[in-house]
Amino acid sequence: MSGIALGLVLTAAFLHATWNYLTKRSQVKLVFVWWFLLISGILYFPMFLYFWNQIIITKVGWTCITATSILHAFYFGFLGMAYEVGDLSVVYPLARGMGPFLVPFFAIGLIKEQLSLPGIIGIGLIILGVYVLHLTSFSRKMVLLPFLMLKSRSSLWALGTGGTIVFYSLVDKIGVSNVYPPVYVYLMFVGAFILLSPYVLMKKRGLLFEEWRKNRPAILAVGFLALFTYLLVLFAMQMSQISYIVALRESGILFSALYGTLWLRESHGLHKIIGAVLIFFGVFSIGLSQ
Repeated sequence: MSGIALGLVLTAAFLHATWNYLTKRSQVKLVFVWWFLLISGILYFPMFLYFWNQIIITKVGWTCITATSILHAFYFGFLGMAYEVGDLSVVYPLARGMGPFLVPFFAIGLIKEQLSLPGIIGIGLIILGVYVLHLTSFSRKMVLLPFLMLKSRSSLWALGTGGTIVFYSLVDKIGVSNVYPPVYVYLMFVGAFILLSPYVLMKKRGLLFEEWRKNRPAILAVGFLALFTYLLVLFAMQMSQISYIVALRESGILFSALYGTLWLRESHGLHKIIGAVLIFFGVFSIGLSQ
């Protein structure tokens, strides 16, 4: 894996955890998501116009844009609901952990990727780290706790979020080979905003201006960060195997564990630190892969 791709994904992971932290701190999460998608569409419109006249989008490209817009609408919706009822340091690892666990199987079967031994070891360490993050102790009794937690509302929403990550990652790997990433990611964000708007405007309309009044700086920050972060990932997807990219993005769990433990005062910090260390070594192992 190239150093450039590695740097792009690690930067994106930090920024992704940061905007998730800001989303968790918001009042009504889905309304916050609606606002930052709107701001993203406004902020990045000049970029879109600049590249729009320089490209031609094929039928495959439009198919991927449509599919990823639908998947991202569900992703943002599920993510907002998960943060309404769950901790950042639980929801984030569970949602992100679905990717490195499932994407390699789909990538090998559907788009014929091949993984090196360091890459496989790295993916395994990241998955193990995600598991440890969900433990409250290392006793035998607690071994099955992460699986029992899957019955909670927050975990179910997080699993729904993770499921969308798996599928939109595969769609986007194909999409960025047919559409230049800045145009692709902009149309995806606009598509997700359009699809979420009917529900938000019908069910949450009375909360829109209150959310804007209380969290305007955070909305503006995430409006910039969310699209920019995924744009970095899309460029990295052009350079390396999707299985490595998806697994490396889980290094954001390092930062979410710190945000959750230090700033949001969430419990079981020791286990989250150990899980984060395992994820770090997984990232390092992937960085050694070719």
